[in-house]
Amino acid sequence: MQRLELWASPEPTIARVEAGTVRDQLAETGHDARDSDIALIARLGVAASRYPVLWERDDLVWARRRLEALRASGVAPIVTLVHHGSGPVGTDLLDDRFPELLAAYAQRVARAFPWVERWTPINEPLTTARFATLYGLWYPNRVADHVAFGQAITNEALAIIGAMERIRAINPRAQLVLTEDLQRFTAADPGVEGYVAHKRERMYLSAELLMGRVVAGHPLYRYLTEECNVSSGRLRAIAERATPPDLMGFNYYPHSERYLFSGPHGPENLAAVYIEDRPITPRPLLRAAYERLELPLALSEIHVRGTESERAAWLLARVEDVLALRREGVPVVAAGAWAAFGMVDWHSLLRRRDGVVEDGIYTFARRDESPRCTEVSRTLQRLCAGETLERPSCRPWWECEERRLSRARAIALREAGRPEGDHLLVSSSAS
Repeated sequence: MQRLELWASPEPTIARVEAGTVRDQLAETGHDARDSDIALIARLGVAASRYPVLWERDDLVWARRRLEALRASGVAPIVTLVHHGSGPVGTDLLDDRFPELLAAYAQRVARAFPWVERWTPINEPLTTARFATLYGLWYPNRVADHVAFGQAITNEALAIIGAMERIRAINPRAQLVLTEDLQRFTAADPGVEGYVAHKRERMYLSAELLMGRVVAGHPLYRYLTEECNVSSGRLRAIAERATPPDLMGFNYYPHSERYLFSGPHGPENLAAVYIEDRPITPRPLLRAAYERLELPLALSEIHVRGTESERAAWLLARVEDVLALRREGVPVVAAGAWAAFGMVDWHSLLRRRDGVVEDGIYTFARRDESPRCTEVSRTLQRLCAGETLERPSCRPWWECEERRLSRARAIALREAGRPEGDHLLVSSSAS
């Protein structure tokens, strides 16, 4: 197996939260204004960076400066075209034109950068579709609208397929890197077991659409055709143009594991890390994903909200997970440190403008400031140099008993508008 790749990438989300509200993490973290940040990424010694050339910005002059600087520094860009977005004004996830419009943009970018070999046309398409059409968090802010979900997820699949077709017409060596949330679901009572089974299947939906697997007989075929009103012809067209990922990247956070239970109005869920007393690790989830998809894997986002030492501990723990899986023969080819220059207001999934900033690999900095090194950047640099490191001696919050809540208390905090995990009162440097 090839040597483990290490990545370092900025948080680049441009999300249309409401019809007239857009959150731009490149601007809010100051990364868009600091060309010098590329040298900070290169200084780490990483092999690659998931780097945005976002459709919503459509600025190939800016992109050329950044991508050429990465290339000159020996860091391979993995180009992302949409990151939790729904396209520029004039289109959205439910627009029939969305696939063709994104494919046309992908073609323009590929012509500008024919040397780029790895591409992510849409980051976390399943997560973005869920947030926009089932949970009402992002535009078009639909709640439990399964017809809208079916339109969104198949639009995204067709857009990814079309984008890769156009890119490969320019660079036949181009590879598709699909990224998704790595999730785990626990059923606390028999009333939610069917729903949990559905969510466990749905976790693989974007990948299996692109692989051409979602045809008659697939576990979600009837859900898509009957409840989501997706035509069998549309699913057949996707399957006939199957574009399997060359690399399947999974993004994993403590809140990726969910605890589900029956509530007065249907299934409810909480973050399992605050309810269940068991280790938080992606190992069994990545192992199961490989058995299901049989694709090379990456743990493509490694970041946690916490102190500097906790973030370094999370990075080391996740690299340990990846190395352990590789020893088993699971082809996890990369581990990606995330949020190189921090992030803003992710505690509310960008719904509120509280100005809650988190440091990442480097410290969060305003546009006219310079990010500073942290224990995370030093740890990543040493990992890239091939050093074997021990985890810090501190006990991180996800292992402390203080994180635990009763179900009633967790529900009360949620109903009071407290974001998950705020009861831990993390330090101001990470909050």
